[in-house]
Amino acid sequence: MPAVARREDKVLLILTLVLVLVGVMMIYSASNVIAFKKFGEGSYFLVKQLIWVTIGMSMLWLASRVHYRHLQRAVIPLTILSLILLGVVLIPSIGQEINGARRWLRVGSIVFQPSEFAKLSLIIYLAHYLTKGPEKVQGFVYGLLPVLAITGLGVLLILVEPDLGTAVTLALVVVSLLFIGGARPRHLMILGLSALPVLAYLILGTEYRRQRWLTYLDPWRDPSDAGFQIIQSFLAFGSGGEFGVGLGEGRQKLFFLPYPHTDFIFSVIGEELGLVGTLSILFCFVLLVWRGLKLATRVEDPFGQFLAAGITLMIGLATLINLAVVTGLLPTKGLPLPFVSYGGSSLVANLVGVGILLSISRHREVP
Repeated sequence: MPAVARREDKVLLILTLVLVLVGVMMIYSASNVIAFKKFGEGSYFLVKQLIWVTIGMSMLWLASRVHYRHLQRAVIPLTILSLILLGVVLIPSIGQEINGARRWLRVGSIVFQPSEFAKLSLIIYLAHYLTKGPEKVQGFVYGLLPVLAITGLGVLLILVEPDLGTAVTLALVVVSLLFIGGARPRHLMILGLSALPVLAYLILGTEYRRQRWLTYLDPWRDPSDAGFQIIQSFLAFGSGGEFGVGLGEGRQKLFFLPYPHTDFIFSVIGEELGLVGTLSILFCFVLLVWRGLKLATRVEDPFGQFLAAGITLMIGLATLINLAVVTGLLPTKGLPLPFVSYGGSSLVANLVGVGILLSISRHREVP
């Protein structure tokens, strides 16, 4: 059927803008004291985030105006480039190491994480592969293994950085898309069971990850060290009550809660805006994911279907994992809250993803 120009999903765009604006506001509230102590300027992180917001919104607009099918034509160079960057970042003389992890590349004054953009590229690749039909991925050797070789290489390179959270998120998106695309549940179950020993080794075979797991089981066993971060998060949520202590009035961000403007920004929201604030943010994410999945069901083009589903899952799973971590439902892991946490790579990648969703909504075929 012929494609027609439609109006883009305004609700999806408004939800994204609301989350970005809340993020800017909360980043300043969570970081101004820390920024002043470290850099002598309370708006240090705010200014940097606003720069990334400007870049990200420009990329969102551009992605929404370009027909999403152009991505299918560029799938091979995008996939190769993303894997090359994931490999380059591991080279000691090139990749930037921070806190023992080598996840960043520097280009001039810009520092970014290739893994954030690799997630998008591999979703595009997988969406393209699945357009060949469900019978293609129902065969294990000639159907499932080739796509797992490419996506698995991406997951492996991210694990080496090391970045277990991003790798697990990408792996979950891949498995979910394969299931939607018609892969046999038995094959996926075998893959999942095979991955469990590897995951157990990655957790228990590394001291800091093992410590995080033990802390997850009982954070109060070491409240002043290993359990300090999650306990401070609990205190932040508990202090907020129904309506919060007031914007900018939180205490846990004052050198108690580590990384209050990044991974644990939702804890600051809980303290300053209370239960009402956290539920409002949660509602925005739920509605955003619902709009994305609804879009995926309304697209006639298979590539658009899988692409919309993959991008929505990428945002939704990252949100779910972050919220589970800060509320103690999962072991502590550094994974930003999409659109809200401080950080340029995650923000830009997610905004580009929303731009692609808007492009799909504008160019979807008549049902």
